[in-house]
Amino acid sequence: MRKKVLVLGLILTTLVAVLFSLTGCEKKEDVKEEKKEEKQQVVDETLVKINGLDFHLNKEATFKNIKYTIVGDFKEADHDHYIQYSYAQEDKSNLLFFRIFFYENQGTDTAIRDLGLDSGIALTDGKNDNVEYKYYAAPRTDGGTMHYYFINKDGSTYTLNFVSKYDIKDFEEKVVKSIKF
Repeated sequence: MRKKVLVLGLILTTLVAVLFSLTGCEKKEDVKEEKKEEKQQVVDETLVKINGLDFHLNKEATFKNIKYTIVGDFKEADHDHYIQYSYAQEDKSNLLFFRIFFYENQGTDTAIRDLGLDSGIALTDGKNDNVEYKYYAAPRTDGGTMHYYFINKDGSTYTLNFVSKYDIKDFEEKVVKSIKF
């Protein structure tokens, strides 16, 4: 009888050990899966998608003392009082235009007139961690973007202009957030 109890005890102990061992392995696998998911959830803050195309805000740029981050693949054209970035798609149509206008020692009213906007437009106040601005969304019939950000700095006005027939909200927000002086 003692032998039977002893054998039964050994079998039970072995069974418990095997169960703990299996449970421990499953927990390790669960931890590995969680770590794998965490790695996959890393968000690339430089990535923007426009019309199914991936772009990276990877170029630090400066124009007339305003600093910002832009996509290095965009075509850059530096003019007298503004700089323009654009991108032509494979079919040669424009994906977007992004411009920064500079009005030295001029106010927002001068910028509005120069840009051909109605002097009675309603501007909305806005700000982020780096700048305060006045915002205007011009109406478009195609549902696209025509946005203006007017930034007054040291008596001069900078105007950021975003134009596209596509959804460029993420691009626009990331560029505006990158603005520094």
